[in-house]
Amino acid sequence: METVELEKLKRWFTDYVSGFYSGGQDVYLDKHIRLKEEHTARVCQEMRFILHGLNLSESDGRLAQAAALLHDVGRFEQFRRYRTYADPKSVDHGLLGCQILQQEEALKDIQPQEQEILLQSVRRHGVKSLPTDLDERTALFCKLVRDADKLDVLGLLIDNFTRYYKDPANFDLEVEFADEPRVSAGVLEALHQRQLVDYRQIQTLHDAQLVLLGWVYDINFKPTLARIAEKRYLDTIASFLPNLPEVRSTVERIRNDVRRRLEKD
Repeated sequence: METVELEKLKRWFTDYVSGFYSGGQDVYLDKHIRLKEEHTARVCQEMRFILHGLNLSESDGRLAQAAALLHDVGRFEQFRRYRTYADPKSVDHGLLGCQILQQEEALKDIQPQEQEILLQSVRRHGVKSLPTDLDERTALFCKLVRDADKLDVLGLLIDNFTRYYKDPANFDLEVEFADEPRVSAGVLEALHQRQLVDYRQIQTLHDAQLVLLGWVYDINFKPTLARIAEKRYLDTIASFLPNLPEVRSTVERIRNDVRRRLEKD
């Protein structure tokens, strides 16, 4: 991807998102649109961090940045229509994002092969696992976006959990799961098997926190894992969890797995 193409996409994205703000008429909508716009900016920053630790060409680096920019483009229309970011309650935001990019002809000046990579990166960034039939180059960019997205979502959700536990009565964002002092056996078992958790098994906030810990098994690049360790995300998430033997052993296993991966050449 050429620099001029990336800059054009940045301008398109800014113009597109600006159309979702109500100008103060709908404070709740404006707040959530701003959250996703700011999330996108941070994912782009995290992408640049990951790229700094990898040996990609400048052209591929720009393509990866474009994928980061566009990955959540479906979120804005999703929230305007359904007032939620929960896909099961509304729509698959990755698929919606692809439809929007095609309807808006946002990628029309980009080479067809790179268009397909961007569409696949948007479509697949939030799925439980990538399909095995993706070609190697497309899979690379999908994995880059998934890593960059996870880095920011981890930080964001940790901040949200911290705010929620500090003052739950005045927490101003959607709380999707029950705040109960338990964890689901299916979630623990998946993590014990070093597998990604089926999101349909999440019943409580603690389940959701364990799922975040399990994301380390879907991290694709060492710079991403190093970033997670540097920011002590795993320790912070663990501090939210109930002090149960089965939880402590799961957390310790995950920490050890991360440590071993980082120590490998």
